[in-house]
Formats: sequence, structure tokens, C-alpha cells
Amino acid sequence: MNCVNRAKIIIHSGEAQDIISIMPIMHSAFDPQYGEAWNSAQCLSILALPHTDLYIAQYNQENCGFAFIRSLFEDVELLLIATHRDYTRIGIASAMIDHIINISKQHNRKRIFLEMRQGNSAEIVYNLFGFKNISLRRNYYKGHDNICYNAITKELLL
Repeated sequence: MNCVNRAKIIIHSGEAQDIISIMPIMHSAFDPQYGEAWNSAQCLSILALPHTDLYIAQYNQENCGFAFIRSLFEDVELLLIATHRDYTRIGIASAMIDHIINISKQHNRKRIFLEMRQGNSAEIVYNLFGFKNISLRRNYYKGHDNICYNAITKELLL
């Protein structure tokens, strides 16, 4: 990771009106080959669900990352996390995961789950935080080229 002043990374709660501001991050972060990016309607739909939150990361007052989470009872699901490609490897994703872990602990959550495409380079960051593989869904994701990819479910015990 490059040297960065973590104090310059600010994470705040987002709302429906912020969806338009995260779409450039969405398009930058996800390779269209895999079909993982959500459109604005999907983002608005997920945010409308109860107990779903959006967090937006800023660096030098620029939106550079976001995460959607959903909480239910003792669990939190990290639905989607993204960092704009111009801001990778400076700790944005780590700061967001750290924030989600802290918020989860404050609300007495016991576990955080996430699902990711097998082979996603973000797995390195998740593993650094202690996420463990708990299941594999074969051919779960289908890319734009009709190639199927496995999904890994990971869990972090808090």
C-alpha cells in the first residue's frame, strides 16, 4: 500500500440522492467482463430495503469509494464495496471495511458476510481482515461473455 494519510479518508453515510455520485466509482471499479456492477436503479432498490446502509469514502474531499451493507439480527452482509481505480492501493477499501467492522461492533453484530467472485483480487484485503471462506457456489456469476464464475462466501466473526 502506498503511503497515505488515513486521516484524509473520511467515511460518511449516504442516502438515495447520493446514488448518482457513486455511479462513476461503480463504472471505474468493476470490469464489465464480469457483470458485477450495479446500475442506479439496482442501487436505489437495495437502499430502499430496511436495515440497508450506504457508506461513501472521500479522499481529499473527492468521492472515491462506497459500500452497501444490510444488517439483520446479529449479522451484517457486505453487499457491495468499490474503490475508484484512481484511488486503489491507498487504503480506501481497508478504511471502509474498518468502518463497517466498527459500526457492526457498536450495534452488537456478531458476523459479517460477503460474497465475491472467485479470483477477485479484493480477496487479499478481505483475508487481511480475517474473513474466512465458508462456502462455494459453482458457476454462480455469469459474465457478459456468458462465461460462468464461482462465488465464494466469506465470514468474519466479530
